[in-house]
Amino acid sequence: MSTETNWLTQIEHDWILLARNDRRLNVGRFYRHILTAHKAGFVPLESVAMTANALLISTISGAVDLGHRLLGQVGVDRHPALRVVHALALLDGRDIAPDVAAAHVVMRDVLSDSDVPERLRGIVFAALGDSSRLGRESAPDANDAVRNYERAFGLGIRQVAWNMGLYWEGLWGIARCEDLLPDVAQALMWYRRGASASEKCARRVLELTAEVAQGTGQAVG
Repeated sequence: MSTETNWLTQIEHDWILLARNDRRLNVGRFYRHILTAHKAGFVPLESVAMTANALLISTISGAVDLGHRLLGQVGVDRHPALRVVHALALLDGRDIAPDVAAAHVVMRDVLSDSDVPERLRGIVFAALGDSSRLGRESAPDANDAVRNYERAFGLGIRQVAWNMGLYWEGLWGIARCEDLLPDVAQALMWYRRGASASEKCARRVLELTAEVAQGTGQAVG
């Protein structure tokens, strides 16, 4: 087996450890290998963005710092995926000062680019939905949050069904003026939509169906 094959095999092995949040991962070595592989043309920018995001959300010691370093080394303006990961990091504020306004500027700029892939646009809409729901930059806005979550779901981000289910259960603490909450039928519809992508949604379908059946003597269809 060539040195190059061994090197790439090690990256694949370490990526699996990172995805599992396995503390056996030598994050420093993994960071160096990813950076070298990218410079050699083996790791495209989309994969660099995915790796940086995985480091930034990891709880392995040193991973978050290396995620920021990876973005800095490669350059966040070289690809929309890198810009989105950078914006998400600004929202999260792990190991850096959060800057919600700057994050939103980056995200809206990404959305203005018609060449950005649908799934990446969906991730941005989901993050903007979170900001509107939580009131990150201004007062919580149910209308804007629902609208952005629905856009995200339509672009393939099925995990937002969880937040939409919570909305229709009346658990956000805010609501659109035209909606009468809670609405169990709507909540179940959203949980079912997200069940294939979210264990939480699948579990809540079972729980909520049982609760309704117990309360009315009828199962929900």
